[in-house]
Formats: sequence, structure tokens, C-alpha cells
Amino acid sequence: MTRYTSHTQSTLMRELQSRLHCVSDAQNNSLGVLVSYAGPLDTASGDSILLLSERAVLHSGSPRKEMKRVCNVVIECIQNVSRHGWIDEKGEILLYLTLEHTPLGFQIQCGNIVDLDMASTLRSKLNEVNGLNHSELRKRYIEMLCRTGVSESGGAGLGLMSMAKRCAGSLEYELTEQDNDLFLFTMTVTVKS
Repeated sequence: MTRYTSHTQSTLMRELQSRLHCVSDAQNNSLGVLVSYAGPLDTASGDSILLLSERAVLHSGSPRKEMKRVCNVVIECIQNVSRHGWIDEKGEILLYLTLEHTPLGFQIQCGNIVDLDMASTLRSKLNEVNGLNHSELRKRYIEMLCRTGVSESGGAGLGLMSMAKRCAGSLEYELTEQDNDLFLFTMTVTVKS
């Protein structure tokens, strides 16, 4: 059975291929892409991505503690897409994700389609999180944990702060306008070795 490839799927596949092409061109700048995925996000694909990420980090020779930090970021990326991703005409949420071993550590890049409102919300939240230093981030994270309220989307807003606590530098992101008030949201997180 041949499956029709939607415009959204084509966009994410192009981004994944572009990412893989950039990595292969960066001689000696990268130790390699360990995991790459583009397609629908559901429980099975999320679990598979996580399992492959765990194994890939451990097989790279990294200690278990580092694998847990990397996989926590992968989980947060997947949950972020699951909660905030745009649902296409087939009822699917699509994403692309790469896990790359670099000289700085492990870099996770995750992309999905979001609508105009979510693009604005993500931009605001990411700028806020990126504006905090380490101690401010820890304090805000604890304050959020102590709150009992939950946001409309089901989370307490801790995902981005959790990723920021584990990464080296800021949470890099891009919002690239597509058509029909949709945006390709790409986030890059580096977990330092």
C-alpha cells in the first residue's frame, strides 16, 4: 500500500535531510549522528526513539549518568511535540529528531509544525527561559514544581526549564513560517559531556 506524503511530512523530511547533510559536511566537527527519525509521533515511535537514544549514547562509550541526562532531554522534546504539535489532516503529529555526538557533547535537534498561537507562546517561553542564569533557573524550576496548577495543555510548564537545566548554553530555536499560519519549530539542545 502506498501512502500519500503530506506537505507537512515533506517539510519535516527536507529538514531532517538538510540536517544530516550539514552534519556529513562538517568534517572532524562531529562524531556523528547516532539517531535520526522523521514521521508521526505516537507512543510506539516515542518509545522507540528513546530506546534507540539510550543504546546509542551508551554504545558511544558515555557513562550511564550522561545517558540519563541526554534521554531526559529527548523525553522532554518528545513530550513538547506531543502536547503542542500541530495535528495534520490525518490526525497525526509529525516530528523530526536527530541525536548527534559532537565534540561538545550530545546535541538533540527536534522539529515539528506549530500554529501561530503556539509559535508566539514558544517564542515567549523560550526567550524567558534563555534569559535566566543558572541559579535563577533553578529557583524558578522549584517554584513551578511547588505550584499546584496545571496549564491548559496538561503540563506545568516545566519541560523547557528541565531541558535548560541539563544543557550547555541556551536553548536554540528557530521558527520558520510555512503556509496557512503554520511554522516549522526547530529546537537544538546540547547536553555537555
